[in-house]
Amino acid sequence: MIKLPNECIQNILKYVNKDDYKTFYYITLISRQWCRNSIIFLWKQPFNIPDNFKNRYKLISIFLYFYDINQKNIYQTIASSFNYPSFLKNLNSDNLAKITLEWITRNYSTKKKKKYRNNNNNNNNNNKKTFISYKNKINLLKKIFKTNLTNSSLKEQFNLIIQPIIYVIMEKCTNIEHLHIGNYYSNNKKYYFLENYIEEYLLKNDLRKCFNNLTTFNCHQSNIDPIIFLKFSNNIRNITSLSVTISNNNLFDDSKLKELVELINSQENLNSLSIRNEYNADMSLVFEAISKKSISLQKLELISHRNLKSDEANYLSQCINLKELILDGIRIGDEIVDPLLINSKFFNLKDLRLMNIFQQTSFEISPFIKNNGSLLNYLHLGLDLKINPNLLITISKFCLNLSTFIISIQEGDMFNLLYPLFDNCKKLKLIRIYEININSLNEIILSDFINHISIILISLNSLILNDITFSSFSLKSFNGYDLLFELKRKFLY
Repeated sequence: MIKLPNECIQNILKYVNKDDYKTFYYITLISRQWCRNSIIFLWKQPFNIPDNFKNRYKLISIFLYFYDINQKNIYQTIASSFNYPSFLKNLNSDNLAKITLEWITRNYSTKKKKKYRNNNNNNNNNNKKTFISYKNKINLLKKIFKTNLTNSSLKEQFNLIIQPIIYVIMEKCTNIEHLHIGNYYSNNKKYYFLENYIEEYLLKNDLRKCFNNLTTFNCHQSNIDPIIFLKFSNNIRNITSLSVTISNNNLFDDSKLKELVELINSQENLNSLSIRNEYNADMSLVFEAISKKSISLQKLELISHRNLKSDEANYLSQCINLKELILDGIRIGDEIVDPLLINSKFFNLKDLRLMNIFQQTSFEISPFIKNNGSLLNYLHLGLDLKINPNLLITISKFCLNLSTFIISIQEGDMFNLLYPLFDNCKKLKLIRIYEININSLNEIILSDFINHISIILISLNSLILNDITFSSFSLKSFNGYDLLFELKRKFLY
């Protein structure tokens, strides 16, 4: 095989999906050169390998190997071909915990030991080697942990094994770019000890050693110690994407979220910010910090913020460079109408999602669409159309670049509000209508709907009604009566 320059191989591998672990693995088998280049991609996010990869738990053994090497207790005569941990760029605490539990189950379950013993009785030669290999592995683990983990509790096993793994990460993984601290185990009493295992390491260690290149920080662990936010703000300046869940006001100083504010203020090029406020904390200082990032901020997501105050709406309206704005679970009252819904202008807005909106006023949000709809190509509306009867007419006039439109329409007799969009928005490729009350549909409404939607069938790729998807193929092959029959069959019967 002709040898290609490494730069060419690297460029080729960039076209492989980052989650296509099978392809990267098979590429490592081509030659040593291809292996050397592919292993970099394969080990960028090893803890994100999907559950259906049956041998992913072996990652833990590799980290334990590097821990033992670092402690100068070398137990293998064959050196590792690569410094695998040094390639790690994406660390997900939930996934790491899950794979560690898999490794414990594989190595310490009683069922596993019985299997080896039974196999040893059935086949003396091959399975004797397997049993010896297993025995050596257990001896090795005893050596590393200075104890026999076989009879220990799951919590004790996890705590002893995760410590050397975190140690290797802190010492060897110096190029981590993405850190996700989740809450996957927060509601599981059996695994309560997994929820905040990584927190103590972040509090104790110098973050600059492995997170100096951090660009993405997702922190959704319940009851996270806010001191961690201060440590990141003091040591890390290059976070471009920040996503945080606020789940307990008691942990923050006077519920003002000053530690989070400090983290936002300290980042020099914050591009994306997502905040889920589960306990309705006071967000005034946070919104002020958001407005200070108006030059760099391009995506803002606010979830479960409930009542949006006038000063907060004013700060929000200052983020004029936003390309994506997502408001989920926000209450719209009279106090935010003027600063946000009438005069705000986001000159680059392409993605607008108003989801689970609670309107406490009869004011229609059409002026907001008039000011910001010209560039929109993605629009999600989850609000009461009875309060906004003219909204879809406004969208049909000012949102001519829409390609994706998602809307909540509860009653079938409100389908006719969509028809102006079908007439004017010729670039629509996906339409999704959800929360439809099936009992409100009848043959007349559906027939009228089919007649109008046929106008955009040339460009439309997908129509989704509740959870029923009609592909571009079915849309183009069905005539009006066929599609009507299909809708009636799935909705009405």
